[in-house]
Amino acid sequence: MKSRIVYKGRLATGLDIVVRYPQATDLMAMWRYINILSKEKTYITFQGEKISLKHEREYLKGQLEKVEKKECAQLLLFAGEKLAGISSIDLNNRIQAHVGVFGITILKEFRGIGFGKLLMKLVLNEAKKLPKLKIVTLQVFAENGKAVKMYEDFGFKEYGRLPEGNLYKGKLVDDILMYKNF
Repeated sequence: MKSRIVYKGRLATGLDIVVRYPQATDLMAMWRYINILSKEKTYITFQGEKISLKHEREYLKGQLEKVEKKECAQLLLFAGEKLAGISSIDLNNRIQAHVGVFGITILKEFRGIGFGKLLMKLVLNEAKKLPKLKIVTLQVFAENGKAVKMYEDFGFKEYGRLPEGNLYKGKLVDDILMYKNF
């Protein structure tokens, strides 16, 4: 399957940026990427675990199937040849098939230069093509103030908070629940 490109650009530094849907040949790049993030113990559910190639292969296969069925919008951001960020909105099923769950990650070396905003804008725009989508939800670590602010700037509103809902670097921190109507 040929991947659909949704954005091409160039940073002032001359680095080329491409944002596109994933394809089967992205397996190794995605596997390396998630293991780097897990080892970093950033604001994601993986906190140091090593993700197996088999697990990543099954994940990618499932994502590609959901993209084809218009149950997911997933974008990969490449800076030059390096996978620098991933974002997706995945539809739930059955009675919540109209609710999409948003997620985004950016490699540490590419944070703070606008990739998060760019990827979020593009994935929200691509999600408009999901016929069932009516609401997008997300969860964010309360300690991740930059992310909370970005989500609010994109129109997300807090609808709940689970006190001490996440174990982050040995400490229990609040989990903020946010939503946006589509």
